Amino acid sequence: MKNVRFTKKAAAQAVLVAVAGVAALLFGMSEKMGIGQVYHGVYVNGSFIGCASVETDVKRLCQQVRRELSAESGERLSADIRWEYEEVRRPFQKLMTEDELKGAIRGIIVEAADSETERVYTVAIEEFRANFRTLEDVLTFLNRVKAGADETGQYEARLFAEESHISGILNADLTEMTAQGEPVLSGEPPADRLSAGANAQLSCAIAYDAADPGAYQTGVLDMEFIETVEIFENYVEPGQIADIDVQVEEVTKEKESNKIYVVEPGDCLSVIAMDHDTTVSSIVALNGMSGPDQMIRDGQELIIAVPEPDLRIRMTVGEVYEEEYTADPQIIENDSWYTTKEVIHQEGTTGRRERNDIVVYENGMETSRELLHQNILVESQAAVIERGTVIPPTYIRPISGGRYTSGFGRRWGRMHKGVDWACPVGTTVRASSAGTVIQASYSGGYGNNVVISHPDGRMTRYAHNSKLLVQVGQHVNQGDPIALSGNTGRSTGPHVHFEIYINGAAVNPLDYIGN
Repeated sequence: MKNVRFTKKAAAQAVLVAVAGVAALLFGMSEKMGIGQVYHGVYVNGSFIGCASVETDVKRLCQQVRRELSAESGERLSADIRWEYEEVRRPFQKLMTEDELKGAIRGIIVEAADSETERVYTVAIEEFRANFRTLEDVLTFLNRVKAGADETGQYEARLFAEESHISGILNADLTEMTAQGEPVLSGEPPADRLSAGANAQLSCAIAYDAADPGAYQTGVLDMEFIETVEIFENYVEPGQIADIDVQVEEVTKEKESNKIYVVEPGDCLSVIAMDHDTTVSSIVALNGMSGPDQMIRDGQELIIAVPEPDLRIRMTVGEVYEEEYTADPQIIENDSWYTTKEVIHQEGTTGRRERNDIVVYENGMETSRELLHQNILVESQAAVIERGTVIPPTYIRPISGGRYTSGFGRRWGRMHKGVDWACPVGTTVRASSAGTVIQASYSGGYGNNVVISHPDGRMTRYAHNSKLLVQVGQHVNQGDPIALSGNTGRSTGPHVHFEIYINGAAVNPLDYIGN
């Protein structure tokens, strides 16, 4: 017998081939059986129908079944099919193919149709469902929902089928009608536009339009459902058919739903609660806060419970009214002044104008307002203001670290004109802001102290130092070392005493640098 010798390279190649074969086998098995990977347990209308891979598009399969059944019957057929997933990881679980899933879904629809149920039209608005016997009942329901917002009957609910909805689902929207009861063609306002949605300013608006045709827009300009309204045929028990009036009340009733609100500059919990018709305690509870005093930051996302109905109406309205106004001031920029300085050379005057606004309301709440047209009745004279452009200097703490020990105000029967930080002798003291040194010497109770004059007219003092690092007349930048801390002068221990003077008067430094 011949001896066969394998090289290391040949052995490695053999192992790779074997691993690849096993991998291919496992991959093929994974298409039909769960071998440890995550897959989905599929539920349709609350019933478990089987397991499928995570790549399976159940929604697409439901639409295909609806389309096939509709084609077979020649009628629009779209039973209420709800599906959900549950992640499962159980080895050697048989996974259904797409054809098997379609068959199971078809069985559910056919079983519902064959049972002793009644075919109805289901209105679906997100989680809301209501079943009506006829499409006429559906339209009656929708028109009663919008009636409160459309007192003149300018709009009417209409059903339509989008080309993409080949599964038999209808949609509803609101269509503007002419005085003769015909739908308004796109881009052609009805002849009675000005009389529709009349308000207190409408009579004068008509006169303005006559003088300037097309300049003013008044009354209801557009109306629509905010939520998507879908209608499809379904099979339900006779007792599940809705009463129109009851469902109108239900769908327009405000219910709390959680929304995400992004905190804006200047927000606080009380203002957010007031703007969204909720309470601070509700916001605190929903977001797991420690209490109503917890700080919030710009850009933070908060969960808030907002009372909203299931179906809301958005209206775009043209409004005309008169108001006082002031013209934008004429600004003269002065590049040698700080932005905190301005001089009014001429006072402005108040004018009067009539304005035409385009206003958007959502369920009666104004969400936006835009000026479309204005007519100046009495012109406003603009104020003339000279204003500085130079950003004033900022101030920082004179030391890093240290322990805050004494504040600004009366202390021991006398005025303490600055703030103190206890720190080890030799701690670097830095200029709080850029300026010129006007004093660098020993000065009575201040001990070794430095005084700096700043370009904005302010002065700062740094006292009780052990060593001075600057001289009179020297220019320093913000943060430059000017001294080493100490315990000289009238002092109860090593610390830095810091003062700020504005117009010759001492002020609380913490109002300008923070603690």
